[in-house]
Amino acid sequence: MKKLTVVVPCYNVENYLCRCLDSLVHQDIPESDYEVIAVDDGSTDSTGEICDRYAKDYPQVKVMHQTNRGLGAARNAGLDLARGKYLLFVDADDFMVENCFKELIDTAEANLLDVLAYHSVDVYDGSPIPLVSEAPKQDIKVQTGAEYLSENFMQGPVWWFFTKREIIEKERLRFPEGHMLEDSPFTPEVILSAQRMANIGKVCYYYVQRPSSIMHSRDREHLLTLLGDYIFAYKSVDEVIAKHRHKMDESAYTRLASRRDSFLYFGIFRALKSGVAKEFYQHLKNDGLLPLRQLDKREFASKKWNILRLLFNCPALTCGIGKIYGFIR
Repeated sequence: MKKLTVVVPCYNVENYLCRCLDSLVHQDIPESDYEVIAVDDGSTDSTGEICDRYAKDYPQVKVMHQTNRGLGAARNAGLDLARGKYLLFVDADDFMVENCFKELIDTAEANLLDVLAYHSVDVYDGSPIPLVSEAPKQDIKVQTGAEYLSENFMQGPVWWFFTKREIIEKERLRFPEGHMLEDSPFTPEVILSAQRMANIGKVCYYYVQRPSSIMHSRDREHLLTLLGDYIFAYKSVDEVIAKHRHKMDESAYTRLASRRDSFLYFGIFRALKSGVAKEFYQHLKNDGLLPLRQLDKREFASKKWNILRLLFNCPALTCGIGKIYGFIR
């Protein structure tokens, strides 16, 4: 068995993919110890050819080509092929810190971990890459996933976690297909399924912010789909809460419930900026999701969130502000 599988879903990322794959093939473990599965999700640029070139040059790289089915389906395709003891999901426009694989594997194995969290830094398209200083060694605090969630900010993206593949297969976890925000239910499922979890306390991941990414598109049809997926994310996380409620103390429950509710807040923000607030509010009304609840003050500490809750619970006023914003813009 390989020690690690890295799944990289790829769609039209020709300008970013080499940096991503370079960060994965130039690591500090033998190439025979891990595999990189690049899933070309029907790209129309040179992404597929880049994947094939790396597979030819590096024996640890495997490529799967499929028709365009979306990010969730691409991740699932890679997951179905995975044979590593541990799993990493890396988005193809992001990249990993050099020489971090050995410490992740050693820490997970030494502490018998199901999930190991780490930190990330943002990289802005066209800006210099921030320097990552070596973090001092710290004691590893092993907890259940529910205990970890009780004490830590709920990170949503799946790429924040180094996960034992056994728990994903045991729980039969897969990403929802046909939706954006597809890791919104997957990540808390993984965390709450973990019997042993810790945070290594160091930066291992570079998250690239780029205007052309799927989450920054301004196409109206795309926006309406995305707004529907904010509601899908809310409902999906609600199902995870119901399934695992017995494991969580009040602190963990409040954190996860607040993360669930935040999808509605962010949806309204996006709808206002995009001029489709009326349509989004109709969705919320139809699904019985109004009025909005107060968010957890530990994660949404600013007083503005209370003000926004009061404002957002007045659809007519919020839509009026949206119209004014659109006119000024």
